[in-house]
Amino acid sequence: MISYRTRLSLCQFLALQDAYVCTVLLNKAGVDEELHPAMLLRGLTHALTGAGQVALMQVLDEVVRTQGDLRSPVSPKHRFDERWSDLVQCLVLDGYLIEGKQLRAGAPSMGDAAPIDDDLLHELSTCGTPRANDIIRRINESSDAFRRTPPNYNASLNDARVALETLAVDIAHARSAPAGGGFEPTKWGSVIQYLRSSGLITLEEERGLAGVYGFISPGSHRPLGVSEEQMARLGRSLALNLCWFLLKRQLAA
Repeated sequence: MISYRTRLSLCQFLALQDAYVCTVLLNKAGVDEELHPAMLLRGLTHALTGAGQVALMQVLDEVVRTQGDLRSPVSPKHRFDERWSDLVQCLVLDGYLIEGKQLRAGAPSMGDAAPIDDDLLHELSTCGTPRANDIIRRINESSDAFRRTPPNYNASLNDARVALETLAVDIAHARSAPAGGGFEPTKWGSVIQYLRSSGLITLEEERGLAGVYGFISPGSHRPLGVSEEQMARLGRSLALNLCWFLLKRQLAA
């Protein structure tokens, strides 16, 4: 599924076009919206953030197939290129690839999977975790680093890892005795061992957390046969999914 972040990037990209061109493009996909030049970006945001996934994919499909035509009227061209690059990277974060003039899911089930960023950021904003704002900032910085020109994949993975570390330590503190203690907050092994001993996770889940943490640590991954971009997306996705897992498990407890 397409994330909120990608919807906004698509709005910014289409705002480079004539308002009537955008209206026709949206209407072809079943999005009934009449856009006006003076409020084009606002109108696009209203239409595309509320559009269903099917309609949104139809808009994206035509955008990808006709990118040359859409680029033609834009001047200077770097405006198109920069917004196109941002949209492409947002799609990659959602698990979609552009090959030639086709948009395809990076995995067979990707089209049905809800974007983890949207759900996680929403849950963090309401859960009351002490450092929720710091975790949200790190997740957004991870996304920004991935979309940067040129992308900084190491920074993207590092921010995702720090978000996971911060959340795990906050949860461990929440489960510890009022006097504190029981784990060393600067050591990942100690933190997840405490989460297990306090009853939050099982031994198998502790091993999974240790494995993912090792995978996303600096210098640990070897992108042989896999592009650095896809390796970074995979590592980031694993980290955010574990943030979601720990947060939901703690809230349920």
